[in-house]
Amino acid sequence: MIESACLRRSAALLVCLPWFGAGADEGRGGARVSAVSQSAAAMSREDLTLGRVDADHDDGYLYRLPYGDDVSFPIIQGYAAKLSHRGAERFTLDFGMPVGTPVHAARDGVVVLHSDGTTGEYFHLERGSVQVRVGESVARGQSLARSGNTGFSTAPHLHFGVYRTGRDRTTESLAVRFETRRGAVGAPRSGARYLNRLD
Repeated sequence: MIESACLRRSAALLVCLPWFGAGADEGRGGARVSAVSQSAAAMSREDLTLGRVDADHDDGYLYRLPYGDDVSFPIIQGYAAKLSHRGAERFTLDFGMPVGTPVHAARDGVVVLHSDGTTGEYFHLERGSVQVRVGESVARGQSLARSGNTGFSTAPHLHFGVYRTGRDRTTESLAVRFETRRGAVGAPRSGARYLNRLD
């Protein structure tokens, strides 16, 4: 369980998980901080445990892209991008989205986790735009919030990743595959644009 006192300490970086802490003090930045957040230097990923420890990720699951059906956005940092996607962030993506773009759930879940115990995390959201609360069931494709340029960010974008916490309390991002109109994509490329598959 996430302690509300910990959530209130997170200042600048709004992180949403379908499966996230929208009920936290949104005016101060939301549910969770990144280890690189300048405004929360005293707090790191190890300060909070989200999801199930040693979760067994369903590697066969095809995720939805975290935006609407008829839009696409360039990937400005793909897996293992040299700028900042290293270490725990190795398998995360940055989508170049204008502020105010609707952000959608990439997978069914309950705020704050997926059925396999992992968490899906959405960073840099527009302040005050969060539409779900802790404990709420979230459907794949459901609108969660709007993208922004909050926290440790130099330009408007959405940072998305799926994470697992180990027994030693370290967090790692997981490589996930996406269901697109061109088929399954397992290694989204920097500079590429993908459209969600229409159901």
